[in-house]
Amino acid sequence: MNTPIKLTFLILCIALTATAFVVPAKRADVTPEHEKTVAGICSVVEDKNLCSITLKTVPSNDPAFLVRYLATAAESSVKKGLNFLSEIKPKYKGNSFATNCITGCEKQLNNALEDFADFWKAAGKNITSMADNYFTCKKKMTSIFTYHSTCLDDIYDKTLLKEVQGGIGLGKRMSGESVDVFAGMDKVFNTLNIKTKLNQQDTDSLLPPPLSFYYT
Repeated sequence: MNTPIKLTFLILCIALTATAFVVPAKRADVTPEHEKTVAGICSVVEDKNLCSITLKTVPSNDPAFLVRYLATAAESSVKKGLNFLSEIKPKYKGNSFATNCITGCEKQLNNALEDFADFWKAAGKNITSMADNYFTCKKKMTSIFTYHSTCLDDIYDKTLLKEVQGGIGLGKRMSGESVDVFAGMDKVFNTLNIKTKLNQQDTDSLLPPPLSFYYT
């Protein structure tokens, strides 16, 4: 498959994935304010084209909603990646290396889904909750991206790697988009004139208590 065809196929997958989340915006919904918000969010990501394709038809000007939408797209892609792995696993039944790699990837992606559950609790549904739990949101999304990398890094067979990468690659790219957004959230807030302060302290409820807890 040559590069232009691959790019076309990826864009088609993104478009089909996006339509599963919300009703596409009507032309009247795509206002200058919407375009400005999308541009502000996508300005901090590496793959601006992917970000724009994902967000441009979402009928909302709310930055929190759009940031959550990117994360929703990533979570949906992770679930599709897990389905893909379960579909290809039977054909490698007699290959212990491939089976172990696929099983390992399934474990990594299930870990990613668990972190998504924590991410949604931290992110809430508005800018205030997202800013209050900013560090935790960024940490969880970074972990989700890393699970994909760990899965692929453990596959040394080039043919198997290419196949698995084709099935879970979109989840890695979409979670990478969200990592970029949270890493550049200060710039996004400045661009969109959002005055809410980002909390740089970890608010993860699963963190162990400080050492002083054990000596009081």
